Amino acid sequence: MGSTDPPLIAPSLRLSLGWALTALLRTYQKHVEKALEGLPGGSRAFLVMSLVERETCHSQIAIAERLTLDKTTLTYLLDGLEKIKLIKRTTDPVDRRTRQIELTAKGSRTLADLSKAVERVELEVLSRLPRADAQQFYELLVKAAGLVEGAPAPPDSEEICQAALGTDQSGA
Repeated sequence: MGSTDPPLIAPSLRLSLGWALTALLRTYQKHVEKALEGLPGGSRAFLVMSLVERETCHSQIAIAERLTLDKTTLTYLLDGLEKIKLIKRTTDPVDRRTRQIELTAKGSRTLADLSKAVERVELEVLSRLPRADAQQFYELLVKAAGLVEGAPAPPDSEEICQAALGTDQSGA
């Protein structure tokens, strides 16, 4: 579209980016919550489990910081996951005030199954677009969110762990 081409949508009918993202996110969240039915804490618990699988620091404090969850909320989520044996909490031998979180074998299997269910939701939500457009949308969204190589990375999980535990060695 050149600089003299008319807009694709009349300005009075245009929706803001925020409105469109909100509508898409609501649809996505509705379907994800249904796919995660039965998991105590739903999508937030799924995020916790995914983070524990992916990150190197598993302290409750670091997890709360990384996911921007209130510590009380995280404790509630962990209680539910531990009750059904998807995670286990252990006391850090170096600092007995710190609790480390690990997925159990059952938790790893459950996370793999739930991840497939979430992938199906993603495909369903993006099925509104032709396949090539869906792929391009996904790639552009990841890029716009700053989640691609070359974009400013989120703090390293070890830095988050150290900062959350008050053991930052960087001299800051």
